[in-house]
Parts: sequence; structure tokens; C-alpha cells
Amino acid sequence: MAGFTRVNGDYLPVAVYDAQSYTNPQAVNSVSSGLTVQPQGPKLQFFTVTATGALTGAQVNTIVQTVQQLATVYMYEYTDTTNDTLAMAVYPVDAWTAATLNTAVAGAGVSGTTTTDSATFTN
Repeated sequence: MAGFTRVNGDYLPVAVYDAQSYTNPQAVNSVSSGLTVQPQGPKLQFFTVTATGALTGAQVNTIVQTVQQLATVYMYEYTDTTNDTLAMAVYPVDAWTAATLNTAVAGAGVSGTTTTDSATFTN
């Protein structure tokens, strides 16, 4: 939780969601926070990461941990098929697209995957 320093009692603390830190530019009733605030998004977004072939347990963990750094994972389901899939429902912090998620997963070292903007959960 972000810490706030209260200069006087006139205003309640202020948090800015779209900035790394915030300082009142007028320096009146200044409230500042050096922490990033990452609230849950307004709605769930669904993605499916499909591998070309099989995913290892380490790769599944890497994908989930990569997404958890950027969003709150509500649920995910791993399906072991010819081309393994990982379906996820997430509360994103920023506006996400399948391309954004695909870039994050590839940047984490999991290659040979394709991400789509939908997910099907069977269990």
C-alpha cells in the first residue's frame, strides 16, 4: 500500500493511477507517493496462449509469472493437447491486446507461442 505524508488536514490523500509518482504541483496540501499503484482493472479480459507443440511446467510458470507482473490473474487453465494452451482471465492494469501479451511472454523467454484475445475454460 502506498504511503502518504500529510502536510495539513485539509485534504484526503490523493493517488494517481497513471503515473509512477505524484506531487501536487502547487505544493499546497502536498501529497506524494513514490509507489506505483496497480488497481484491478474495470473488467476481466480473456487470453489464450497457444504453443507450437508442448509447454514444459517451467514455461507455464514463466507465462503466469510474467502476466502477474502486469496484471492480476483471476484464473488460468492449462490444457495438454497437441499444441498446449494456457487460457487466462486477467484484470489488466493498462489496456492490453493479444500483441502486448505475446510480446511480454516472448520477452520472458518463452518462444513459439501465439496469443489470442479469447479464452475457453472447460473445467
